[in-house]
Amino acid sequence: MKASRLSAGYGRRVVVSSVELELQPGELTVVVGPNASGKTTLLKTLAAILKPVAGAVYLSGEDLSCISSRRRARMVAAVLTGRPDVGGMTVEEVVAMGRYPWTGPAHILGPRDRKAVEEAMEKTAVSHLRERRVSELSDGQFQRVVMARALAQQPQALILDEPTTHLDSRSRLEVFTLLRRLAHVDGLTVVASTHELELAFRFADKLVLVADGDVVVADDPEAMALDRRFLHAFGLDEKLRLSPATLSVEFTSDAEMNQGPSVFVIAGAGTGAPVYRALTKQGYRINTGVLHENDIDYHVASSLGLNVVAEKPFQPIGAETFQRAVNAFDVSDAVVYTCPPIGGLNVRNLELLRKSLGKGLPTYILSTTGATYFEGVETVHSVRMLLEKLPTAQEKKMKTV
Repeated sequence: MKASRLSAGYGRRVVVSSVELELQPGELTVVVGPNASGKTTLLKTLAAILKPVAGAVYLSGEDLSCISSRRRARMVAAVLTGRPDVGGMTVEEVVAMGRYPWTGPAHILGPRDRKAVEEAMEKTAVSHLRERRVSELSDGQFQRVVMARALAQQPQALILDEPTTHLDSRSRLEVFTLLRRLAHVDGLTVVASTHELELAFRFADKLVLVADGDVVVADDPEAMALDRRFLHAFGLDEKLRLSPATLSVEFTSDAEMNQGPSVFVIAGAGTGAPVYRALTKQGYRINTGVLHENDIDYHVASSLGLNVVAEKPFQPIGAETFQRAVNAFDVSDAVVYTCPPIGGLNVRNLELLRKSLGKGLPTYILSTTGATYFEGVETVHSVRMLLEKLPTAQEKKMKTV
């Protein structure tokens, strides 16, 4: 599928313009953008539901606006938002509607049509629902049924507008897993829009941003995480960040809200991430280290806007870096050790833990195994237990007074 010099809109009103887009078989393309940016308009134009304001959409070299609607329906299937009025029909009857472009005026299904319906239901895992009325289905089940109807058309291209709307987390994952399988295993050209940024980054082979009347295409979806146009479109700034490393959105530490006690977190290898997020939500000021710059905790802490004492990748913790971490204890009200894996490169973090004890700071070991590494140090077994032990902002204020 190819869009060439495409402008899409309604009547004379152009919503997106100058679109150049090539979509390949075996590829899942995900379209993202703010509300009312033109995602639906673009998808409807690609599906030939809307006529292009300018330019053209080609599939297998043919201009979709120049062929009959019947032939077009054999080439492109679309799943749009909203529930069609098919509540009184059974699942099998709805899926069979996908064969209409291939049947005669009476829409009598032949052996080939019934085989296509069966295959569509199997691929979308709705075969066991065939006798159920559509009105009895959950949102997730219904979404699979309308996708099955589209697959029954046996199209070359499948276009979906917000297929995960109103679905729970598991259903959203199942839908995107199915879309990726339809592209990679069945060889379809699959295009879907979504507001789920993290799912888009993780599942898409190609990412398309629709914003401010423009369309930006990224063949490498992860590269979009650094694109200023993408960050601006979704309001990602100093307070709300998308980590290029984890591809997750993080709320950063807010100086106005984070006026609580200061906590130094000795972490690494992902053991600190849940602590960082929990303490940030509760208004603690957080220092953390020593973390290597290729450590996942480093990326999470940086995305949250924490004060990170870091060392270069694959280097032992140096004397200067170690001293910066020790200095951070001077402004700390408590220390948390998250039991990171210890090796030759970060063994001095154990020395940091001893330093905190020497300074008489309240020190806690967060361990899911219940092991206590230092005599006299209290071990907690969950982040919730840790929050119950740490000094609060009110306690700090009373102590200061």
